[in-house]
Amino acid sequence: MERRNSFNASELANLRLLVKKFSQANAADERKSYRVKMRKIGLYVSDFGITNITPQLFEGLMKSGKIKEIDSLFSQPIKTKIKPITFISDPEPTNEPPNYLFEKLINGTFKKAGDIDHLVTNETGFYCIRLAKDSKLLARYQEHLNNRKHTIIYIGKAENQSLKKRFLGQELRAKGHGTFFRSIGAVLGFLPEKGSLLHAKNKNNYKFTPADEQKIISWINQHLEVNWISYQGDFSIEKEWISQCCPLLNDTYNPKKLNELKEDKGYCRAVATC
Repeated sequence: MERRNSFNASELANLRLLVKKFSQANAADERKSYRVKMRKIGLYVSDFGITNITPQLFEGLMKSGKIKEIDSLFSQPIKTKIKPITFISDPEPTNEPPNYLFEKLINGTFKKAGDIDHLVTNETGFYCIRLAKDSKLLARYQEHLNNRKHTIIYIGKAENQSLKKRFLGQELRAKGHGTFFRSIGAVLGFLPEKGSLLHAKNKNNYKFTPADEQKIISWINQHLEVNWISYQGDFSIEKEWISQCCPLLNDTYNPKKLNELKEDKGYCRAVATC
């Protein structure tokens, strides 16, 4: 690949992700694989007198102008018939590359879960939940999270309903049946009311008591940070993102899904249906 120092926005997003993975890798073979991928895009860090690139060094090269951003295919305004809406998180055009969207979702500006009730939009999109700095889960879960070398615990989508209803209402505020809310409640050791699903058609959607729901919400507000992006398009890209990131509490599409989570949620279902 030709050596370059100018890249478009999509290439820079990929490079930032590769640099981050390179700096976190311990095995020489793994680091070599990321270096090869960077070179395929055109970045040879040796050109800048660097052997082991880090995110800090990369951003320094950007700031100094040694690495430059050039106009990309996405610099032109995108025509749309949708009425303009003011967003807290910028809406993502459906023709932006999945890697760029993924990078913006997991490395964008996160907010405290307790500060977003009036910020989440009525648009469809994706959301990401991570553990806040200095917060920890129970040891049986925290050990797995430490091994994954990131603090992301859940990635989800609001496909046929709004982020406000699905992400904020159901997942963080227990207004409905939120998969994440049921999972984090089970992880924290809460149990549904005994027999509460005994006569229900769906034996999976257990709920905690109102008092316990408030305790879980309080914990979420204190210990979690969230980010979201507006999106309209093919939501199947979520599968690849979960497979790549392996968030701790995603069990669908996750190659590293936890037996601990399966056991804790299973126990909740057992209590609710006995």
